[in-house]
Amino acid sequence: MSGSNATDPVGSCGGGLLGEHVAAARARAFVGRAAERKAFRAALAGEAEARPVLFVHGPGGIGKSALLHRLSLDATAAGRSVVWVDGARTPADACGRLDAFRDVLDDPAPVLLVDSLERCTGLEAWLRESFLPDVPGDAVVVMASRTPPQPGWRTDPGWAACARSMKLPALSAEETKRVLGDQDVPPPLNVSVREFAGGNPLALSLVAAAARTGGEAGWSMDGGVSRRLTAVLFHRLVGGLPTEQHRRTLQVTARVGTVTEELLRAELGAGAAARSFAWLRAQPWVTALGCGLLLDEAVRNTVAHDARWNDPDGFAALHERLHDHLVEQIRTVPFDRALDAAAALHRLYRDITALPPAHEWTARDSHEDEACRPVDEATVLGLIADCEGPESAENARFWLRHQPEAFRVRRPVPYGPPRACTAWLRLTAYEGETADPVLAAVWDHVRRHGPLRANERISVARFHAGPRERRDASSAVALSLRCLVAETVRTGGPAWVFFVLRDDGVWDGALRRHGLLPTEHRWDVGGVPQRLFARDVRVFPASDWLRGLLRSVSGEGDGRDPCHRVNGAGLVRTDEARTPTGVLSEREFADAVHAGLRALRRPSELALNPLRRSRVAAVGGEDLAAVLQQAVYELAEEQGGHGPHQAAVTAFVEGTATHQAAAERLGVSLSTYRRHLRTAVERVSARLWHEEVYASGVPDEYTSSVGDREQSRVDR
Repeated sequence: MSGSNATDPVGSCGGGLLGEHVAAARARAFVGRAAERKAFRAALAGEAEARPVLFVHGPGGIGKSALLHRLSLDATAAGRSVVWVDGARTPADACGRLDAFRDVLDDPAPVLLVDSLERCTGLEAWLRESFLPDVPGDAVVVMASRTPPQPGWRTDPGWAACARSMKLPALSAEETKRVLGDQDVPPPLNVSVREFAGGNPLALSLVAAAARTGGEAGWSMDGGVSRRLTAVLFHRLVGGLPTEQHRRTLQVTARVGTVTEELLRAELGAGAAARSFAWLRAQPWVTALGCGLLLDEAVRNTVAHDARWNDPDGFAALHERLHDHLVEQIRTVPFDRALDAAAALHRLYRDITALPPAHEWTARDSHEDEACRPVDEATVLGLIADCEGPESAENARFWLRHQPEAFRVRRPVPYGPPRACTAWLRLTAYEGETADPVLAAVWDHVRRHGPLRANERISVARFHAGPRERRDASSAVALSLRCLVAETVRTGGPAWVFFVLRDDGVWDGALRRHGLLPTEHRWDVGGVPQRLFARDVRVFPASDWLRGLLRSVSGEGDGRDPCHRVNGAGLVRTDEARTPTGVLSEREFADAVHAGLRALRRPSELALNPLRRSRVAAVGGEDLAAVLQQAVYELAEEQGGHGPHQAAVTAFVEGTATHQAAAERLGVSLSTYRRHLRTAVERVSARLWHEEVYASGVPDEYTSSVGDREQSRVDR
C-alpha cells in the first residue's frame, strides 16, 4: 500500500495558492494503487519493459480520477509537464478535439491524462487512430474509463506492444481501515461502513461522512444508509437504467450476490433473462466468475437498500420467490449443483440474519469448489498437516483410502493446486469407530443422545484446512456449511450432522445459526485443541431452519438467528428440545401418541407434543393432528378393528364429556368401551412406531403437505 509520506512532492502549502492546498489535501488522503503508480513511474523513466500508454478502468467511484490526480503530482515531481483532458467536456467534432489536445503536441515529453474517456462518444477511437500516432515519442499517456479498452488496443500488434490495460480493484482491508482512520468514523460503526462500501473509495467516503456526522442515529434499516444517501449512491455508482426489467435484474443479483442466467430465467422468463444477463455481463461493476456474475459489494448493497426503501413489499415478495426457487433447486438438481444453490441461499440471507461475513463462500478471486482428485491428495494432506497437525493428517489419509469421494477442494480457475479442503463423511452405524479416535467420540455421542434407527446415517465435517490459516480456515468451513445446507434440505439426508473444528470459539456462533451446538467432547490432536459440534436433524430438521430464515425476513423472528424460535407456533428453540436425546424411546413414543390423541381437539396443546418432532409427523400442530387422525381411521381396515375405530373416533376425534357418555352413544357397556379404546391406542402407537423405526424414508424432508403425506400412506 502506498500513500502520502515524507517523499511526496507536496505537503503543507503555507500561504500558497488555494489550488496548492487542494492538491496537498488530495495527496495526504490518497491511499493504495501501488501497482499503477509503479507502472507509471516506469513509463516516465523510459524503462525497457514499460508501456507508454496506460489504460485504467473500473466502475464509478473506484478512484480513477483520484489516481490521475496522484499521477499528475508524480509527473510534476519528475519534472514533466502535464496536460489534463476531461472526456466529459471534450467537443464531439474533430477540430474541437484537436484544440483540446493541442498542448500535447507542443511539448517534447508531455504527460497526457484523459479522464472519463467513456463520456465522449468516439473519443477513444479518435485518440488511437488519429491523434496519438503524432504525439512525441517520449510522451506518457494515461486514459481512465469506466469501460475496458476497445479491442483495437489488443488486436493491433503495434498498440498491443505499447499499451497496457489495468483494472482498478477495490481497496484492500488495510487500505480501507486507513481511509476510515483518517475520517474519524465512530468505532461502533467502523465495521458496518467497511462492509457496506466493500472497498469502493467513493462509497467509503460518502457513507463514512454520514456515519461521522449522524452517528448511529443516522443509520437506517438496522445499520444501512439513509434513503437520501442511497439515492445518491445509486446515481453515482449505477447511473440510469434502461428499463424496469434492468432494475429487476439488478435487484435479483443484489439479493443473491452471484447470479446465473438460470436464476434470472426463473424470475424474468427465458428471453428476458438472456438479454438481461448479457447486459449485466457488460457492466463495469460486475465480475464474471465460474458460477455466474458477481456485483461489486458497494453496488450490491446500494441496490438492495434502494429496493427496500422504495418497494418494501416487492422486496419481500422477491426474496420469498428466490428462497423458494433455491430450495427447490437444492432438492432436485444433482449434488454439485445443489451446493451452488446452497451457497446462493446463504448469500440471500447474509445481510438479514447476521450470518457472519467470514462464511461468505463467493470469492472475488477466481476459484471453484469441486471434488478432490487423486492428484490432489498429497496437497490436501499437506494443507491438513499445516492447519491441524500430522496426527490429523494421518486420520485424513485413512479416510482418503476409505471414502475419497468425501473430500472437496477449492482451487484457482482454470486449474491449480487446491487452496483449501474439507471432508464431508457419510457414515452408517459405527463406521470408523476403531480406526479414528474422533469418530469414536462421534459414535459415543450418537449412542448416548439418539441412536440411529433403520436406514439412518450420519454426516461428519472434518479436516478444515487452508494455506497459512491455522486459526481460521474460512474457505474450508464455508465448503462444509454448503454441504450441510444441501444435505439436510435434500430428501433422505442424515439423522445427525457433526462438525469437528478448532476449539477456539471462532465458529461457535456461526454453527449455532445452522443448528449445530457444542458437545462435551473435546480433545487434542497433535497439539491442536478440537471440539465436536452436533445437530440431531430429527429434532431440528431443515424445514425448521428454512422457516426460521423466512421469519427473520418477515419480522416474525428475532432478525438475527434463524435457530431462535418461539414455542406455540409449531417451532421451538433449539436449546428447549424435549430431551437431550432428541429421539423418543418406544415407551416415550407410546405415551406421546396417547397424549396426542387426547389433545386432538386442543391445537395449542398438541403443538407442544414431543411427537411432532418424530419421523412420522410433519412439523406443526395441524400436520401432527392429521397424522394421528389418519392412523385412527385406518383402524377400521384392520381385522377386529371396527370397535377400536369407533371408540377412538368418539373419544378423540368427535370428543365426549365422559367415557360413560361415549359408551352410551356407541351402545356398548363401559367396560367394552374402555377395552376398545385401550386397544385403539395400542394399535395406533404400534402402527406409528413401526413406521417411525422402519420406514425407508420421509417425504420431502419433513416438509410434505398433509395431502401429500396422506397420499403416500395410501400408496404404501
